[in-house]
Amino acid sequence: MTDHKGTITSPSRRALLGAATIAALPGLASPAVAQGAWRPNRPVRVLVPYPPGGATDMLARLISQNLGAKLGQSLVIENRPGGSGVVATMGLLASPPDGHAVLLATADTHTVLPAANPRLPYNVAEFVPVTGVASVVFALVTRPGLPVTSVSQLVELAKNTPQPLTYASYGVASASHAAGEMFCLASGTTMVHVPYQGAGPAVLAITADQVDVMMVPVAVANPQRARLRMLAVASAERFAMVPDVPTMAEAGLPMVADAWIGLLAAPGTTPAMAEALNAAVQEVLATPEFGNVLRTNGFTKLAYGPTRFAEFLRQESARWGQVVREAHITIES
Repeated sequence: MTDHKGTITSPSRRALLGAATIAALPGLASPAVAQGAWRPNRPVRVLVPYPPGGATDMLARLISQNLGAKLGQSLVIENRPGGSGVVATMGLLASPPDGHAVLLATADTHTVLPAANPRLPYNVAEFVPVTGVASVVFALVTRPGLPVTSVSQLVELAKNTPQPLTYASYGVASASHAAGEMFCLASGTTMVHVPYQGAGPAVLAITADQVDVMMVPVAVANPQRARLRMLAVASAERFAMVPDVPTMAEAGLPMVADAWIGLLAAPGTTPAMAEALNAAVQEVLATPEFGNVLRTNGFTKLAYGPTRFAEFLRQESARWGQVVREAHITIES
């Protein structure tokens, strides 16, 4: 999410130093909203669907630290975990569509979950895209005792083992769950899903040889490299955090399984409001320091404006929705 489940990682010292560096940049003090454009007239609430301390929360705080000066109003972080993002989303839905509340949503909360749960009390397509901020890079990892060192060997073993292999995820109907099923569909294999409550416990199960495989954010797996095997990254290009690890395509299985994070506004928010908010966010995202914070914490930058982000979300809905349907991932509440 992810962390996508609020547990990817606590803000690293480097991230916090990066945040301080961004806040100190003199260039960030200038107004970002064009003269005559819409501006907020009171503090802007940023709803985060995860507890404090996770990667999504960290991004919300890094952005908010510098956004207030550009908008002329302070930003208030509201952590509203629960219901795989439903609690925070309902909080945004109940807010007036006046640009004074946004949600830092994720692929888990607003792409995979809606595809798996047709009974959500809202239509995610009605929320107004503001800014596509970043994406989480996933890696394919295995437990240390599994006798494979490459993707091709893993596929061969999965197809020929008497007992099905198991794969972990950080929750049912999460991006990690869907990414695991995407691997199975792409490789023509069948594995048994073992969900955990968060990415941290799932990775610990991998390192303890309790479960065979996982599609997990690189930032979660990388600190455990000595205790697991990272076979490939599921991104279009190699990732700077682990430059020695091939992409899935290089490993012979072309697939991309990354998970977006972005800002959404309440249904009915005007395009002028979305554009004004996005203009301010883009200046924060454009700093080299912010880009460094993203890379060192396992993200790639998107920096999509409202129009491009809206199209991107439609594409992601189709891409992940197909996986959810073909893998029969369902969750109802």
